[in-house]
Amino acid sequence: MTSAKFHESSNPTTSAPANSPYTAETYTRKADHTPKTAQPESETYILALATDAAHHQAMTALRNKYFPPKLNKLSAHVALFRALPGSELPKIEQSVQELVRHYRPFPIIADDPFKLSHGIGVEVGAPPARTIYCTLKGQWNNFLSKQDLSFRPHYTIQNKVDDEEMVRKSFEEFQSEFGGSTGTVTGLSLYLYDRSFWRLRKIYSFPQQEEHQQPSSAMDNLHQDDWPALPKAGSFA
Repeated sequence: MTSAKFHESSNPTTSAPANSPYTAETYTRKADHTPKTAQPESETYILALATDAAHHQAMTALRNKYFPPKLNKLSAHVALFRALPGSELPKIEQSVQELVRHYRPFPIIADDPFKLSHGIGVEVGAPPARTIYCTLKGQWNNFLSKQDLSFRPHYTIQNKVDDEEMVRKSFEEFQSEFGGSTGTVTGLSLYLYDRSFWRLRKIYSFPQQEEHQQPSSAMDNLHQDDWPALPKAGSFA
């Protein structure tokens, strides 16, 4: 699945517009979003849930509707880890490759909106996702960032809105119109974090339950602003 709006054609090596939150020259990551390694990391990676196309498109459409357009650099996503160190990439890939062998596609439901200080989030129900997170956290705990030591599965539909009245009205409208979205988690996706952009490295698909089934579509390239730490309300990207 590819969202043309957020495809890799964006060039992170050039300066962003003046109203953009980052430029290539001034970009830095927050301390809580930095892996706990002995030396600074030249590359970091994100691990996210990969879902079927219909669910992903439905949630992305909602994000596109409510997120400030000039700040919206991502498709909808549920991230497990947001700052995995490149120096540990072989271990990370080996861990994920081994883990997905023991899972099959499982349901995901997004149906519980909650208000952020600067926007809207939607809680996600997908119990195996937490088991996956806890398993990998146990293997990677010695190098995880402070941000990645907690996990609250959710979609961020709106953020970075300073107008409290606008947030209130948006949330009321969203609550009245949103009927929930269900789908299937088809695997895990690993991305390179590139100064607010996500570059797809690999999709690790869960084995299908029947050989004749075709793999479901998974998330393609996503782009991301700097992620704030969970679980502070109002700080979700």
